[in-house]
Amino acid sequence: MNGENKSFDRLVMKKLALIAALVFMSIFSLAAVVVVSIKSSKDEAVLIDYFGRQRMLTQMIAKDANRKYALLSMKENGPFVQTDEVINEKVSMINASLSDAYEEFESRLLSLHTHKLQNGDDAIDFNTSSYRLRSVSDELDEAWAPFSGAMQTLIKAEKADEDTAKALIYINMNNTGLLEQCDELMREMIGVQKANANKYMLAAIILFAASLISLLISIMQLRKYIVLPLGRLYQGIGSMGILREERMDIPTQNDIEPIVQELKDSFHKLHNLIELIANINGGTSFDEVLKYIYDSFSQFIPYSHIGIALLQDDGKTLEASYGISNPSLNGLSRKLAGIRTNIDKTSLKGVILNGTPRIINDLEDYTKNSGAIYNKILVQSGIKASITLPLKTNNRLLGIIFFSSDKKNIYTEEHIEFLETLANSIAVSFSSTIFIEELLYSSILALAKMAESRDEDTGVHLDRIKIYSKAIAEFLFEDNVYADIIDVKFIKDIERFSPMHDIGKVGIKDVILLKPAKLSKEEFEEMKRHTVYGAEILKAAERNMEKRNKTLFKTGIEIAECHHEKWNGTGYPYGMAGEEIPISARIVAVADVLDALTSERPYKKAFSFEKAIDIIEQESGEHFDPDIVDCLIRHRDDIFRIYERFCAKK
Repeated sequence: MNGENKSFDRLVMKKLALIAALVFMSIFSLAAVVVVSIKSSKDEAVLIDYFGRQRMLTQMIAKDANRKYALLSMKENGPFVQTDEVINEKVSMINASLSDAYEEFESRLLSLHTHKLQNGDDAIDFNTSSYRLRSVSDELDEAWAPFSGAMQTLIKAEKADEDTAKALIYINMNNTGLLEQCDELMREMIGVQKANANKYMLAAIILFAASLISLLISIMQLRKYIVLPLGRLYQGIGSMGILREERMDIPTQNDIEPIVQELKDSFHKLHNLIELIANINGGTSFDEVLKYIYDSFSQFIPYSHIGIALLQDDGKTLEASYGISNPSLNGLSRKLAGIRTNIDKTSLKGVILNGTPRIINDLEDYTKNSGAIYNKILVQSGIKASITLPLKTNNRLLGIIFFSSDKKNIYTEEHIEFLETLANSIAVSFSSTIFIEELLYSSILALAKMAESRDEDTGVHLDRIKIYSKAIAEFLFEDNVYADIIDVKFIKDIERFSPMHDIGKVGIKDVILLKPAKLSKEEFEEMKRHTVYGAEILKAAERNMEKRNKTLFKTGIEIAECHHEKWNGTGYPYGMAGEEIPISARIVAVADVLDALTSERPYKKAFSFEKAIDIIEQESGEHFDPDIVDCLIRHRDDIFRIYERFCAKK
């Protein structure tokens, strides 16, 4: 009998050891999936950043090359406004800028041949065994060689002679091709990196699945061959009355069932987390990730609203930027959108500075002495409890995330443990999405500024357009005008893309763009085509985004193409009328004219603010959308304060 007991003990220990090993293997393989996924996303971001810098350098080279040639031409043709001394000083600065850009670009090309790409503090080892990757890299080297020669000629040039002109023409004609080859090499390198990452991830997923299946089989065997027989033995002994005076804690089938259910719940949570990671790694947009979370995790965390507030550039201001709510809360996300607060004046400071999650289980009582508008909106909408967590990635704070419920006393420390993992995944998704979008946006904005720099009279016109356009959009949002269109995302898009309204002027000849006299009919027709050119530039950028199943430049395309259309249908390029014209373009049209009227030009003096507003009001229903003009008039004092602050000293 003693031998049988030892044999039984060994069987139990073996099963338990096997289960422990399988649990460890499952955790290890899942961790490997997460690590490979995060590394793949990080490597992709580093590559995009690296080649984004290459794009910027080529744009800087083209811009500086044109500026230098223009200055040399000015010097040869005789001084107009600027003396030779001033021109020589500017040429010297441009030469330094060109030399720096040349050296950095060439250094970055050389690093591609070392099989190790260094970008700041980040480094990537990459495999060049791909024939296509080697081929694209060789093509880029071949394209750079003559481009490099043209640059050296231009850097050394002291006058606008034939050789200098040829070098400039070569740079202008081949700049776009160099950009495209950089993009092609980036795509190939990202493809190679992803392919390698996918191999490791597939192996880890297979290991995880095998471990999970083996674990389930082992648990079922433990239950079938050990737990259930022990339960029957216990029941048999109990029926004989041996355990009447002292009961032994031997688990029965009823005791095991809650454990089995808990295991099922845990596996379900793991499945959802894996799905979330897959969405992030698959390039899903941040809005879609947030919706997936809202739809999928309510069974584990009770919430009626998820909100995200992002930390602004000053490091002290939070802005409610994203949100998704239950319809029963009467548009809570929209009510909170865009509200800003200083962290020093809120109880969120601990969450921000210390990274400590916070639970409030009675929001009404917690905020009874608070005058903050966002707290009033939450309470009035029916929110009674909330959990707040920091959003961080690579030790950098992005903002905070709120999970809020319409029930009191509902959150526990266990909820925080689960949400901390979720918050980290959200931060990775958000950081990746914003990084890519900002990189593309900054590249296009650089082109817009290059177009602006050709006409020095416009000065900081782009910055003023951005300020006016954003303010008008915010006033429309506040007044609930076009409420079905204008939301926080729309306002952010207006702010980002309004400076690109005249990006198409890069395609207009200098003799037309810089002509001091009135344009002829033919010249004006060519000038009007800057709207179509601008739209085509942004459509090309949008096509690249569509390859990633994303859209970014839609609002920018609308603004560039339609900001010269008029409400009465007499504008250009298509003669659109009324609400055929996109609302984004109608807003920028008002902002553009307001700034033009209040700015001094070689052919006119600046109008007063009052005169400019009167002219715009007179054009309501003719040139401009009357609803936008009415809103502008309602907020006339606010617009005047913006004018005083940013534009009075133009």
